[in-house]
Amino acid sequence: MANDKNDRAMNTKPHGEARERPVIVGIGASAGGVHALQAFFEALPVDTGAAFVVVVHLDPGSHSQLSSILATRTRMPVVQVEGTQELRANHVYVIAPARRLHISDREISSEEYDEPRGRRAPIDLFFRSLAEQHTDGFAVILTGAGSDGAVGVRAVKEAGGIILVQDPSEADYPSMPRAAIETGIADFILPVHELGTCLAELLHKKDSIPDLDEGNFDEDMVRRILAHERVRTGHDFSKYKRSTILRRIARRMQITKTDDLSGYYNFLRENNEEADALLGDLLISVTTFFRDGDAFDSLKDNVIPRLFEGKEPSEPIRVWVAGCATGEEAYSLGILLLEEASRHDIRPPLQLFGSDLDTKALAIARDGIYPAAIEADVNEERLRRFFAREGDRYRVRREVRDTVVFAVHDLLKDPPFSRIDLISCRNVLIYLDRELQQQICSTFHYSLNPYGYLLLGSAETAESPPGLFRMTDRKARIYQAMPQPEGKPRLMPRLLGSVGHTEQRPHVQGAPLSPRAVLSEAAL
Repeated sequence: MANDKNDRAMNTKPHGEARERPVIVGIGASAGGVHALQAFFEALPVDTGAAFVVVVHLDPGSHSQLSSILATRTRMPVVQVEGTQELRANHVYVIAPARRLHISDREISSEEYDEPRGRRAPIDLFFRSLAEQHTDGFAVILTGAGSDGAVGVRAVKEAGGIILVQDPSEADYPSMPRAAIETGIADFILPVHELGTCLAELLHKKDSIPDLDEGNFDEDMVRRILAHERVRTGHDFSKYKRSTILRRIARRMQITKTDDLSGYYNFLRENNEEADALLGDLLISVTTFFRDGDAFDSLKDNVIPRLFEGKEPSEPIRVWVAGCATGEEAYSLGILLLEEASRHDIRPPLQLFGSDLDTKALAIARDGIYPAAIEADVNEERLRRFFAREGDRYRVRREVRDTVVFAVHDLLKDPPFSRIDLISCRNVLIYLDRELQQQICSTFHYSLNPYGYLLLGSAETAESPPGLFRMTDRKARIYQAMPQPEGKPRLMPRLLGSVGHTEQRPHVQGAPLSPRAVLSEAAL
């Protein structure tokens, strides 16, 4: 899920009028995607009110004619980005050779690459920038070789954006669209000549949806929507922050082309698959390998070595990644532990538990296969040691995969893992109200060994309830569990009651253990 500081203010100006800040549409393709780009812009009206940014793989040593070519297919002004330019509605901005694009609130900049040639992922880099700055953006993936964009589209979706992908069956180079589709988060998969029309309709619908900010929505209807979701899926989102819930519902309203909360509620009741679609939006979270480098550097230098201190050869080091999503963070911690283990003559067993509510994300985590774009986050030494290249992807080597067990687990309802040395739970608490935040912090304190460590997201804190944790690294958001006063019993935190539902949880192929078996093993 996206950070609440990025809550978007939905615009209600008439279709085609310039917004104070235009919606941004990022379009990714390979150099061989010129024909697809031409077809896309031919089908696109010129008065959508959006700004379009085209990012393609270009020969760094050649002059690009892409802006001139696209200018023949649209009446919108088309410019190649040089330096920094203001973003304007109904304009097209094109990447320049040997440059990367970075977007801010109202400007787009052309910058030099930090990465060497061969490890550059210009589409992913731009999509990540878009997600950080514009929570209502669009990401479009057209024909292309490789998997550039597959990481970035998840960031755009998490921020509240919409993902459109060209149908791979008609793409000249289908691997890039397929990689985006395999993330499981594409909202529309269409032939290229239909993508422009679909996008225009979505932009028009965005302008007509009422602003669902605090105080400007029907609270009773929101409760009905969440109650229906609870019955259909078994997940209760009533104590999630309203800003997050409203942003996700507004996104589904846009996609389902419903005009108000009442209309969306009726659509939800009449279309069984919509409950799962809304659940996917509410659960979506984005993680990358070694996300937030400073935090992982602090773990590597100040926490991981201490986990090995005083451990008997048969006493395992136990780590829990709560809200692990597609597994990158769990594997990142596994890599740090294996690197540290190689420095010791006596190596204790390593046990990592990755848990999440999202069964689709867990299926990706168990497979341990990721797009080649992870090269932007994993250095060459780690890629060689811990990953195997398989075409346009990397597979996590068995040495790392064997340290991690993934399981479906609800932090609010299921018994916690126990005797844990380190817990990582980043960007989960920010979506919950204060009561649930305190409950989860109490749960983590119960799970951790005395003086065990807790890693949170940059906007999260473990200071309530007081007395459970002390801060050890404020910038990295690393806490240490404080032991209870002598004689005070160590009590299991109160868990929410289980929720009955009418649909069985989907079975995930390849699970090494059932969730119940994993929990049983973790409690030993």
